[in-house]
Formats: sequence, structure tokens, C-alpha cells
Amino acid sequence: MKFEYQKIVFIRNFDKEFEFLTQSIREMHLPSGFSDFILYAISELFANIKEHAQVNKGLITLQIKNRKCYLKIKDEGIGLKKSYLKKGIFVKDDFSAIEFALSGLSTKSPQERGFGLYSVKKLTNAIKGTLIITTGTAKAIIQKNKINFKTISPFKGTIIEINTPIKKLDFYQLIT
Repeated sequence: MKFEYQKIVFIRNFDKEFEFLTQSIREMHLPSGFSDFILYAISELFANIKEHAQVNKGLITLQIKNRKCYLKIKDEGIGLKKSYLKKGIFVKDDFSAIEFALSGLSTKSPQERGFGLYSVKKLTNAIKGTLIITTGTAKAIIQKNKINFKTISPFKGTIIEINTPIKKLDFYQLIT
């Protein structure tokens, strides 16, 4: 089984591209729950671009081969720290912004509470994968529920990368 996809997707075209990805991934007959996980991650991460990044497009890269999956969602928006600051949530630095996002702290109003990155982290950990978040001057590598931070050269936007083995996952039990 092999699937490779890379495309700059405009927000207005995301639903169409997501339909294509859904059909393509479902046709691969991946292990139970894995397709749901990948499609959920794509949907959540692209929704974050739409709602927080203040840009009209993002890059989606998806590679499925050799029982491994690599997903990368990238934007050139305002980044996590500025997104929090614009909503009046004080964030000391880019590292704190990543920690806030991973804990489920949303910039949405309380009735629209978002758990996008929190849920993606939880699912990635459950499948023994690696989640990498790059924003501003921070890079976080999350593996086995441990976060390793690195200082990087300033970067505009946010990159979320997921590297996982392809295996069975009880998606609906984990997502609740």
C-alpha cells in the first residue's frame, strides 16, 4: 500500500480536497480506526489554520507507505503565540503557546471549546507515534507523552507533523 499527496490547499477548497483524501484513504483499507485517526487529524489541523492562522491556505503532505504514515500540515500565518495574544491570553513565549495548545486551551469562546491539538496528541501517543509542532522560535517533539523542546531560527506560521506506524486503533474510545 502506497499513497503520496502534497498540495497547497486554499481554505475555500478544503472540503473538496478533504472528500478526495477521505475516498483515497478509505480505499486503502487501513487497519480499523487508523483511517478515522488520519482524517480527524487532517480535519482538525486544517480547521486550526482556518480559525487561527489568519491565512487563506495551507500545505498538506500525506505519505502512507511501508506500514508508516507521515502527515504534515503547514501554514505561513501568525503562529500560536500571536493567536493567543490576539484573544487576550498572555503567553510568555512560543514554548508556552505550544504547551497551552497541547493542554486544550483554546482561543475560541467557551461554547466553541476546541481540543484539536490536545486530541491529536492523545491519539498520536496512543498509536506510539511522534508529533512535532514548530511555531515562532520553538519546536516541540512529543513522543511517549514526553515533550522535548528546541529553540529554532524564527519561523513564520505553524507546522504540525505526525509520524506513526499504521496499526489498529480504537479511535472512538480514545476520542471521547
